[in-house]
Amino acid sequence: MPSTELVAAVVRQWRQLPVAPARLRVGLSGGLDSCVLLHVLAGLREALGFELTAIHVSHGLIPGSAAWAQSCARLCERLDVPFAVREVVVRRDHPGGLEAAAREARHAALGEDADGALLVLAHHRDDQAETVLFRALRGAGVRGAGGMRVFDARSGGAGIWRPFLEAPRRDLQAYATAHALDWVEDPSNQDLRFSRNFLRLDVLPRIEVRQPGAAAALARTGRLCAEAADLLDDLADLDLAAMGGGEAGRFSHAAALSLAPPRLRNVMRRALERAGALMPDEDRLCEAERQLRRGTAAAGWRLVLGTHAVCVYRDGWWIEPAELPAVPAARAWTDEQTVGWAGGLVSLVPAVGQGIAAAALTGVCCELRGRSGGERLRLRPDGPGRSLKNLLQEAAVPPWYRPLLPLLWVDGRLAWVAGVGVAAEFRCPPGEPGVVAGWSGTA
Repeated sequence: MPSTELVAAVVRQWRQLPVAPARLRVGLSGGLDSCVLLHVLAGLREALGFELTAIHVSHGLIPGSAAWAQSCARLCERLDVPFAVREVVVRRDHPGGLEAAAREARHAALGEDADGALLVLAHHRDDQAETVLFRALRGAGVRGAGGMRVFDARSGGAGIWRPFLEAPRRDLQAYATAHALDWVEDPSNQDLRFSRNFLRLDVLPRIEVRQPGAAAALARTGRLCAEAADLLDDLADLDLAAMGGGEAGRFSHAAALSLAPPRLRNVMRRALERAGALMPDEDRLCEAERQLRRGTAAAGWRLVLGTHAVCVYRDGWWIEPAELPAVPAARAWTDEQTVGWAGGLVSLVPAVGQGIAAAALTGVCCELRGRSGGERLRLRPDGPGRSLKNLLQEAAVPPWYRPLLPLLWVDGRLAWVAGVGVAAEFRCPPGEPGVVAGWSGTA
C-alpha cells in the first residue's frame, strides 16, 4: 500500500466513526507506528476539520527512555502539533503483571484532561494478529479473542480510535521511509522473555512462512470474534433487563436461576464488566455460578472475584467492590451536621415533626457506635422492644453490611439505627422541632 493509500485508508475509517470528532489526541510513544500516525493526521487535520494534539507517557521502566520525549517534542514542533508529557508510576504488584500495569497506567494518563478529545492509537494489523493469538493461547474465549476494535466506545471518555488496525506494519514502514521520518526504538520490544515479543518476533514469522497471510487471517478472526462478543453482550443486556433492570444495580436472583449455566455465566461476565471489574478466569466464574445457584445463597452470600464481589441476598443479586469499609471506632457526636462513617456520611438534617425530637438531643451525651450484639429497639410506642438482629433481617440489610451500620446512642440509650429507624421514645412529636438522621453509606 503506497503512502497515499495509507492516508486514504485513514480517511475511510474517519468516515465510519459514529460522530466526526472535533479534537483528536494521539498517543505518541516515539516509535515508528505512532510517529506515522501523527504525521498522517497532521496532514489531514485541515481537510477533515479537527484539532490535533499529542501526548507522550513516560513510565521510567526502560533506561534512557527519558530521551524519547525529546524525540516526540521535535516531531511535534516540526508538525506544529501541541505536545505534552505525562509521568506515571507503574504498580509492581498489579494482578495482571508488569506489562498490564504499564498499559493500565499509560491509558489512564492518555485519558487525563482529554476535554472530549478522541484518543487515537497506532495499533496495526500485525498488532491485532499478535493480540488475537496471545489471547487465544490463554483461552480467553470470544471476548478476548475479539482483540482490539477500530473504534472502541467502551473505553470511557470519547473512546479510542485505531485507524491503522486493518493496515499491515510494512505499510507504515513504507510511509515512514517515503516521508523521511525519524523514530526511536524501544529495546524492550526485542526481549523474548516477554510472551508477546516471542509471538511477534519468533512464532508469527514462522507461521507466515508456512502459511502466508496468517496475520491477516488472525486479524479477521479477531473481527469475527468481536462481532460474536457483541451479540453475547446484547443477549446479556436483554437478560439483565428481564431480571428487573437493576434497581441500585440489583437483579432478580430467581430470574438468574432460570437461565442455563452458559447463559448465566454470560450475564455474570456482563455485570462484572459494567462494574469495571477485572474479569475472573473460567474456573473462578464457573465456581461463582455454581455457588450462586445454591439453595442457601438467598440467606446471604458474597464471593470475592478479584477487584469485585458477586453478592446474593433474598431475591436480589448484584456486583459490588470487593473491599468493604472498615468499621469505625465509637465517637462522640456534638453538634456537627455530618460525620464520616464507614465510607459514607451520617447526617442530621433539621425538620419539623419528623425524625428524632430535637429536645432529646439537647444537653446530653451522643455517641455513634457500630454493633456489638444484643441491641434492642422499640419502634412503636405500644410495641415491644425487639432485637436489632431481627429488625435488620426485616429491613433486608445483607449480613455483611450490618456491622457497618451507624447506631446513635443518647445518654446510653439506643435512639436511631441506620436502615431501621428511630426508637419510639426519641421520636419527634407532630409540629415539634426534630432532626432526620441518615447515612449515605453502602447499606
